Amino acid sequence: MSKLSIRETVQHINTHDFVLHCNMPLGYVPGLPILKIIHDELCLQVPFLKYKVTGQPDQTLVYPIRYTVTMTWPEKKMIGFSNLSYDPAFAQVDFSKAIGFFRHDAVKHMKKAEYRAMRDELLDQYDKVAAALLEGAEYTQEDEAHMRRLMQIIMEPSLYPLYQALDQDFYGKYLAE
Repeated sequence: MSKLSIRETVQHINTHDFVLHCNMPLGYVPGLPILKIIHDELCLQVPFLKYKVTGQPDQTLVYPIRYTVTMTWPEKKMIGFSNLSYDPAFAQVDFSKAIGFFRHDAVKHMKKAEYRAMRDELLDQYDKVAAALLEGAEYTQEDEAHMRRLMQIIMEPSLYPLYQALDQDFYGKYLAE
């Protein structure tokens, strides 16, 4: 299998024809993806949310995940788009109201380059999980603990309930206390 990068895929997903034709409003950016098995295939579900800069340090508004795009991995065949405002599981979510702030406490001390490097490291960890699931590559408890630790540092805590609603298994493995 050729070396594919989940990090690069997520970083460039906004320019994919499928995503461009989903009619998401401008301003939505990809969040941390969710790995899931759908019909015995590894899939990547990429949530989209928006941020609003307020001009105050550490007070950038974080809005709820509103859209998701799902693709098979590693083929990157797009298999789904969801507008969560039409999903009954998200009926109580007010997508027009901010749910938190960036930068949250776990990353306030980081410089931009440090944060970006840690986020990239986290996204690179997804490749290790994918290789373990697809190729039987080694993936240790230490690897899983490392990914969990990175995820809990990088992800805005206000997004946890949305990730839980999107995928209980992924949430339980990487975000639940």
